[in-house]
Amino acid sequence: MLDRVPVPTDNIYKFIALFSLVVLVFSFWQMVSVTTASNAIVIKNYPEIVELQSLEVRTSAQEAKLAVLEREKEVVVKDRKLFVNILSWVIAFAFYGIIYGFWVWRREIQSMVDAQNKAQLELLQLQVEKLRLENKKMADFQQINEPARSSVTGVWTEVVRAILSK
Repeated sequence: MLDRVPVPTDNIYKFIALFSLVVLVFSFWQMVSVTTASNAIVIKNYPEIVELQSLEVRTSAQEAKLAVLEREKEVVVKDRKLFVNILSWVIAFAFYGIIYGFWVWRREIQSMVDAQNKAQLELLQLQVEKLRLENKKMADFQQINEPARSSVTGVWTEVVRAILSK
């Protein structure tokens, strides 16, 4: 089974910070998109507006088209200002969310996580030292018992040889 990947949203403060970061990036992107789209409409309509305004005598269809184009330009500019203002507020809240989330996470949560990790590391180091000492004791014990075991084995070997030789 695969090891579980640590999720970066393991607490609410980190989630707030990361979600706010995503909202901030999206809002900047949306602000650029709104501005680009509205500028494209204004630039597309501008030559027609100038052409219709340059005519001294206009027909009723030309008057209506000029009024529609000018109204469309006004609406696009007004909407762009509204959207930019809304997105500015969203960006401000997102920036606040980023600062708040990361600040509280770092101050309250991460200090506890760091302390827990430090305690676990110390515990592991103590366990490793204990295993080293146990291995050393076992090696010392084997060295002490090795000569006695070989002498006992030597005696039994002599007894078996004596029995077999008779």
